[in-house]
Amino acid sequence: MHPMLNIAIRAVRRGGNIITQNYDTHKFIKEDVEINKMFIKNIMYKANRTISSIIHKSYPHHIILKKNEDVFFTQNEKNTMWIINELDGKNNFIKNFPYFCISIAVVVKNRTEISVIYDPIKNDLFTAVKGQGSQLNGYRTRCSKINTLKYTTVAVNLPDKIYNEKLSYFEIYKKLIQYGISFRCTGSTVLDSAYVAAGKIDCLFDFNLEPNNFIAGKLQVREAGCLISNFNGGHEHNNCHSGNITSSPKFIRLITEKIRECYLI
Repeated sequence: MHPMLNIAIRAVRRGGNIITQNYDTHKFIKEDVEINKMFIKNIMYKANRTISSIIHKSYPHHIILKKNEDVFFTQNEKNTMWIINELDGKNNFIKNFPYFCISIAVVVKNRTEISVIYDPIKNDLFTAVKGQGSQLNGYRTRCSKINTLKYTTVAVNLPDKIYNEKLSYFEIYKKLIQYGISFRCTGSTVLDSAYVAAGKIDCLFDFNLEPNNFIAGKLQVREAGCLISNFNGGHEHNNCHSGNITSSPKFIRLITEKIRECYLI
């Protein structure tokens, strides 16, 4: 096993213990938003501190970033960076809906080399090493091979606003539902990407997504045979406002043909 992968697994499991220990111990008061925010903030701080200490113990000279820090500004050819997302799916955690995760991505010389996504409730560990494939609990994973729109499941990260007036998202949903697609808005896009890599979800639509938040997921899906495309069927781009599609090459070609019919000229 890659030594940095071993440390990343140890770190996410320790962080996951903190998350799960607090999952049922606090009864959230729906009316008191500030108490809920402070409680979540404290849990995330403890998890991040625990994860960071494990990493720094083995790699004291590596850089550790949070998901909202600018990796592109910080990185250079000499840096090795660990990007931590200590809790993706905070609203699910608050509602006691067991769909959230912890993720770590290791970027070496501007390339993402290692990805770990951990679901502490189900104890599911998704890992990927560049060039060595992706795994779920030690077993090799591949993306879905479905080649029809009917009976497919698409996870969607809904946009906060409509940034591109030429593209009607609701028209896309309405059009694709007619072809038999089932949409899921789960509340954790990082875990969705792991599920796409494992073939549990056929496709992922992501809108308005912070680039750092998807770094761990990108390596997982690529190592599982997925492509990441924009809504025109071209290569991904850095403007997350217009959205990306993650799925198998065949399914991307199939679904983008239908999506292009929804563009408003």
